[in-house]
Amino acid sequence: MTVETIPGGVYTPITTFFHEDYTLDLKTQVQHAKFLYDNGIQGLVVAGSMGEAAHLSSHERYTLVKTLREAIPDPQFKLIAGAPPLNVQDGIKESVQAKEAGANFMIFLVPGFFGGHLTSQQGIVDYFHAIADQSALPIMVYNYPGVSNNVTLTIDTFHQLSHHGNIVGVKLTHFSLDTYTLLGKDIRLHKNNFSPFTGLGQVLVPAMAVGIRGTIDGLSGVFPKVMVRLFELIKQGKWEEAGELQFLVTQADMMIGDYNLVGTKFAINKYHGMGGYLAGRPPLNQGIDGGKFKKYEEAFDELMKVEKTLA
Repeated sequence: MTVETIPGGVYTPITTFFHEDYTLDLKTQVQHAKFLYDNGIQGLVVAGSMGEAAHLSSHERYTLVKTLREAIPDPQFKLIAGAPPLNVQDGIKESVQAKEAGANFMIFLVPGFFGGHLTSQQGIVDYFHAIADQSALPIMVYNYPGVSNNVTLTIDTFHQLSHHGNIVGVKLTHFSLDTYTLLGKDIRLHKNNFSPFTGLGQVLVPAMAVGIRGTIDGLSGVFPKVMVRLFELIKQGKWEEAGELQFLVTQADMMIGDYNLVGTKFAINKYHGMGGYLAGRPPLNQGIDGGKFKKYEEAFDELMKVEKTLA
């Protein structure tokens, strides 16, 4: 069986929009997704960590994927279905419903509940193999130590995972450039159809310089053309121009590091007028205001100027 390869490029881990009563705001969700599609984004992570996977029911995650696939039926526009931490059996079930809804891939967090008490990483390999053996979709590994009890995968673990035909990539949401290099430049991983992406657009230039295939970055939900332009400059080897744009991107991306999805929603509304309720579900229902955003406003305003100049 031939398993689909994840195309390189810029992907957006979209926020999930709600009404004030916390029901899904599907109208805004489609509006935002079409905006990203029209401006060059390669695909979306739907109901991932940025999309509050852990605050959604299984049916709501299905509804989000199905709604967006119906709104954007283009098969070249990839949908990566997210999920909260799940046991193997529920992970397999989630993959089945995600495929039915129209997703191309699934992404699963590294299981981190027991953190440093794991005696080895073989159990993590066994976990992903058990899901991948029966998953209805090819799967990505989500290595995000910040939400996985500081569990970081070793290079040996990545090699073991890459040998499974139904495990096709990883999202690296950390700053370990040695890991980026050892994954991005290893031809054996490429031959195994295993593609590494950074989850941090603020390091896209150094990441792609060592073979990382692109980014799954929250700032692209606000400035899609900027992030696509940065990706293209790197691909073209225009390093000086890419470095200058990277500087602006990194300045703005610091806001997402501080305020995550509620800050992202605020920025989407401020610069594009999308969304009414600008926070998440409890405990993320407080949101931020213009005062908290102010120290990042200059960087965002500068990026918005750039965004408007791009075709």
